[in-house]
Amino acid sequence: MKRNLLRSLVLMIGLGSFSLAAAQDSTATQMTLSSPAFKDMEPLPLKYTQTGTRPSLVVSPGMNNAAVNPPIEWSNVPPGTNAFVLMLYDHVDTLMWAVVNIPGDVRSLPEAIPNGNQSSKLPAGAFHRSFRSNGWIGPAARLNPEGRWTYYWKLFPLDRKLNIFS
Repeated sequence: MKRNLLRSLVLMIGLGSFSLAAAQDSTATQMTLSSPAFKDMEPLPLKYTQTGTRPSLVVSPGMNNAAVNPPIEWSNVPPGTNAFVLMLYDHVDTLMWAVVNIPGDVRSLPEAIPNGNQSSKLPAGAFHRSFRSNGWIGPAARLNPEGRWTYYWKLFPLDRKLNIFS
């Protein structure tokens, strides 16, 4: 059931962003996504991983409560954007985190949004999910650079909010 919901979400995101992207001017500035907590291609600081502040090669069951999401910012938003979907997924396409229906006038998400969808840190009308919980769990931490996995952040501008349940 969860896997089908995530597939549907990805499909709806693709369709929603296509209608906005097709209407964009080709000379528009490219939208940027960044974090004040880490730079592009740097590993996430441990406090954002499943192990919290402890490096580990193996994540024990139930050990995901120590992690907090990093602050995320974006700019150069296309005109007509009414909502965003932010997604983090790993090298094998496992959805690690999605924040859906972020209002179009929002340009950042704060650090440490609590799990659940009732937090004042979560923008009004938005909700978040991971593959294991109702919020951030964070990627696995790795001790050595050779063992680190690659994670991808994607921000989708939408011309309208997605009409799906939270």
